[in-house]
Amino acid sequence: MLTLLIGIIVLVGAGYLGFVFYQRRTIKMATDVYENKRDLNKIPLDDEFALAKKMNLTGESHKKYDQLYNKYQQYKNQMLPNIDEGISAVKEDGKGINFLKTRNDWESANKAISDADSTLKEIQAGLAQLYDLNKQHKLALEELEKKYKRLREDILNKNQSFGPSIDNLEKMLSDIEGTFDEFTQLTKSGDPNSAEEVLSDLNSSTDKLESYMTRIPKLYQMLSKEFVEQVAEIESGYKELKAKQYNFPNDKFNENIKGVRDQLKVNTNKLKTLEVDSVEKATKNIADRIDDMYDAIDKEYKARPEVEKNTKVIGEYIEHVRKQNSDLQLRLETLSKGYVLNHQEIENNHQYDQQISTIEKKYSDAVNAMQNGKAVFSSINADQKQMMKTLGQIESEQKDLFQSTVKIPQEEQAARNALSKFDLEMRNKKRRIDNHNLPGLSDDYQDAFSAFIREINHLDDAMNQPQIDVDDISKQLIIIQSDMDTLEEKTDQLIDDATLAEQTIQYANRFIGSDSEIAAASKTAQMYFDQKYDYEQSLSIISKALEKQSSGMFTKIKDDYFSAKKRLKPGKAQEDNQ
Repeated sequence: MLTLLIGIIVLVGAGYLGFVFYQRRTIKMATDVYENKRDLNKIPLDDEFALAKKMNLTGESHKKYDQLYNKYQQYKNQMLPNIDEGISAVKEDGKGINFLKTRNDWESANKAISDADSTLKEIQAGLAQLYDLNKQHKLALEELEKKYKRLREDILNKNQSFGPSIDNLEKMLSDIEGTFDEFTQLTKSGDPNSAEEVLSDLNSSTDKLESYMTRIPKLYQMLSKEFVEQVAEIESGYKELKAKQYNFPNDKFNENIKGVRDQLKVNTNKLKTLEVDSVEKATKNIADRIDDMYDAIDKEYKARPEVEKNTKVIGEYIEHVRKQNSDLQLRLETLSKGYVLNHQEIENNHQYDQQISTIEKKYSDAVNAMQNGKAVFSSINADQKQMMKTLGQIESEQKDLFQSTVKIPQEEQAARNALSKFDLEMRNKKRRIDNHNLPGLSDDYQDAFSAFIREINHLDDAMNQPQIDVDDISKQLIIIQSDMDTLEEKTDQLIDDATLAEQTIQYANRFIGSDSEIAAASKTAQMYFDQKYDYEQSLSIISKALEKQSSGMFTKIKDDYFSAKKRLKPGKAQEDNQ
């Protein structure tokens, strides 16, 4: 029983403590909401509306002011009382134990304060915009007054520089001044919003006028003075050069001069109607046309001294190349009697002659044109440069052709020397073979020897023709030299095999009585040597038999032979020359 009583007392005590904590927390929540409301009163909107009212706003600006003021009255008469009711509800609910309702009332009160704060800031921003716009317009008014004063002074003091544009520029300034008066009135009457729309048009018109006043003097100067003087100078220079027998390709100077003058009139009229952009494009075109005419005059003027200087040089150059070609033609005709010319030497010489004739004709026409006062010096100058280039090429090719003709007799002599050398080498080879007293020669070697003799005879016949074909002879020499090298190898091989076979058979004969295989091999080898003249096979048979009977002996015989041959090589050369 006592335990139950103690439990009840504990629960009642805990509940009481919880209720006390809840009430204190509710009081704090209500206090926080109240503090948040006090922050709203820190913004002095009453004073700001009083200042705005003194601006004497009208029109759209006054409408904007009324909208902001009505919203402020709604804030004071509706939003603030609702916030006070919310704070009271939080305090009242805090006396009971409905936690959820107290929480909802607290959140609603804070939401109302947040909405009120946003409304105040929106009103304050709107008022600031009215102040700023009014301030900007006052500054713009001051700046525009300065600009208009300067523009008026420029038009008055520099009216000559604007040429035919002056009337429309003055009208444009007058229209702008009317707009400026409207802007001034709106600004002073306190309607900055309407003034803002007028200010945009005013700035655009002013910028356009200022741009025209900057650009037109330069354009008018070009159209009325600079271009006029240049065209007059071109016309005078053109007439002067024509009087001195200068001529121009596709001469349209008079037409172009008239065209430029017409453009000057048209664009001067366009300045009157302030078509400035169009005039600027036209002046670029006029300047280009004038530059082209200056360039054409300058080109002809500079070309004449070059042409007059080069005319004599080219005449002498043509004469030199013509004579050189004639000399080359005579040389080729002489060579063609004794040689076959395979490389179109005569045809090339004729081609040079045709090229020279073409240059002579163009040169002659140019000289006649200069003498008759019809020369276009720039065209002649370009032709002369090409003439010099072509004549240089012809001269270079003539030299190459001449050098090739010089080589033909030299190649013939070289071929005759080679023929004599081949004949001597053949006799030496025959003497070498005869000196070894061989029983005979194989068919293969005799065929190679006979073929080589036929080649030499064929070369000799070619060398004794009425017209020698040096190219064909050169090809034969290459083939004969190759065959000569092959025959030399065959001759060396023949003599080496025959000599070694003979020495080996003689050495092997020592063993005939004691070795039947050596005896048989010696007999067979001797038969190949004496009857078939196959010294290579004879050597192969006896060397194998000897090696089988006495290993290393044939190797020694062979080494001794080639060592002795090497020592006697100069003697061999002496023998060949006997």
